[in-house]
Amino acid sequence: MSDRLPLVDLSYLLDISGNDTSYVAEVTGIFIDTMTTGLPLLLQLAQDATDYDQIHKQAHFLKSSAGIIKVRENYEHLVKINAMSLQKAGITEIQDLVAQICENFEEAREELTNIRNSGGDS
Repeated sequence: MSDRLPLVDLSYLLDISGNDTSYVAEVTGIFIDTMTTGLPLLLQLAQDATDYDQIHKQAHFLKSSAGIIKVRENYEHLVKINAMSLQKAGITEIQDLVAQICENFEEAREELTNIRNSGGDS
């Protein structure tokens, strides 16, 4: 059996929200939107492999959201990309990590969408 992390971990969000399902749904929607637009940009920057500063900027931006809603090891991957891009090194590993982040997010998208859609009936 694999010792992989859970696909989606909302423990921090639930803690800071006091288990407020409306808030959790709202933040999850923002997270989905942020990742849906931000990950393709990070992927393109990593594939272009020419601008470590922009890779750093985009990874840093996404890291904030990934720390609130954890999708497998995406937060840790973004921390690593952030550090590597500051050192302007390891583009192949950065590309591999970005690909894993995208794969994890796509795997989690349905669960995240269900969380967004099920919270708070305002």
